[in-house]
Amino acid sequence: MPQVTIFNLKEADPLPDIAEAVRRALMSMPELQINDHEIDLVPVLAPHSFDAVTTRINVDLWEHEARTKEALQELANRVARAFQTATGTNRKVKAVIRPYDVGRSGWVSLEADQRARG
Repeated sequence: MPQVTIFNLKEADPLPDIAEAVRRALMSMPELQINDHEIDLVPVLAPHSFDAVTTRINVDLWEHEARTKEALQELANRVARAFQTATGTNRKVKAVIRPYDVGRSGWVSLEADQRARG
C-alpha cells in the first residue's frame, strides 16, 4: 500500500487539489501497479511559527520488480511536478520514493477498539 506523507503544507494550500494531483501522479505509471484505493495520503501542516520554504513528500510502497530505481525516479519527478501544478511553480518541493521489502519489514495494522472504556 503506498503511504504518502506531505510535510510543511501551508494552511492556505488547496489540500483537495494537492491530494488529487499527487494521487493521479502516483497512478500515472500503470506498470508500477499503484492502485487508487490503496493510496493513504497524510497531509502535515507547518506550525504557524514555522516558515516552511520546502515541502517534502515521502512515498513508501512495497518492492515490486517493475519498481526499479529509474521508474521510481520518474515517479518522484511526476509527484513533485503534480504538487507544483496544484500549489504554484514557485513552491520548492522534494519528493522521496522509498520501497519497502515486505519480506524483511515488520508492520502491523490494528483496528480501533470500539468498546467504551470506563
